[in-house]
Amino acid sequence: MAIDRAEKVLSLQLEWIRVADAKVPPLFAINTAMLGVMAVLVKSIQVWTIATAIVTTISALSLLLSMGCLAICMFPRLNGPKSSSVFFGGIAKQAEGKFKKDFASQADTDYLDDVLSQTYRNAEIADTKYGVIKVAFIFTFFSMPVWLLAVYLLFV
Repeated sequence: MAIDRAEKVLSLQLEWIRVADAKVPPLFAINTAMLGVMAVLVKSIQVWTIATAIVTTISALSLLLSMGCLAICMFPRLNGPKSSSVFFGGIAKQAEGKFKKDFASQADTDYLDDVLSQTYRNAEIADTKYGVIKVAFIFTFFSMPVWLLAVYLLFV
């Protein structure tokens, strides 16, 4: 009963990570498109003003910082329990025969502890990912009005 519950909680944590990862590509695409529009307009501008330079720089830096956060979010976190029968990294570090033997002889309490350790580690990963994604969204939202002003100044 406790093992089933622990495995369900582990599945929920893995789903939280998948949901966080799914937020990255659309926001990355939006940021890239916004930077692309500015890049095209920057190439066509004849005369720079101080206001145009400041607004364009602030917008570009905000978008680049957002993209940096998104890149950090997508890097896999591979540090998990070393000798685990649940974590792929721990399993892969063992010989196949040793893994099978150890898994088959593992007591339920040891397996439960392993699942709970992996659940906790995945909760930490999800927490980090959501924190970094939150910062990426903040940078993107901050950049939007500045970007609109930059596009206006670059276009006029």
